[in-house]
Amino acid sequence: MYISLVRMPADGLKFEHKYQEGELETSGFEFEFIETPSLTGWVDPVGTDMRLRSDIRARLKVPCDRCLKDVEIDIKMPVDLLYSREDPGSGKSGEIELHSQDLYFDIYQNDQIDLDAMVLEQLELSIPIRVLCREECRGLCPQCGTDLNIEQCNCTKPVDPRWQALADIKEKLS
Repeated sequence: MYISLVRMPADGLKFEHKYQEGELETSGFEFEFIETPSLTGWVDPVGTDMRLRSDIRARLKVPCDRCLKDVEIDIKMPVDLLYSREDPGSGKSGEIELHSQDLYFDIYQNDQIDLDAMVLEQLELSIPIRVLCREECRGLCPQCGTDLNIEQCNCTKPVDPRWQALADIKEKLS
């Protein structure tokens, strides 16, 4: 979905959209939709820039970081971004120091804002760094792949080669 900025009213533009199944392409992301996103918001002109404020709601399915079982995550998040026609960092070479306001900045092209890209980006950023199906999840056996939450495997834990000499001494003493 795009918001056209060609005939933007001086007092801004209100928008509302409920995505349909398959409308957003999630193939490059580590989540799937259980409930497709919906967003409501407002775009205000701020000089030559545009300020977008919206609320995104979605329900995602994300794999557990330890056992790969699906975990459901409810997303309800406010978004406040400033869109500019030009990148203020363009033309500068070398390293550029980022400031906190740079995290809430994006660029629009062809006098339109691409809401699809913004929604996917914000959903990706809203997923916790570590997703667990439960706090005490034991994960998968690194040797055979058995789900250790369901059953115990009979694999022997390999000894780190750096500690092999100590393991040999321990074996001789026992």
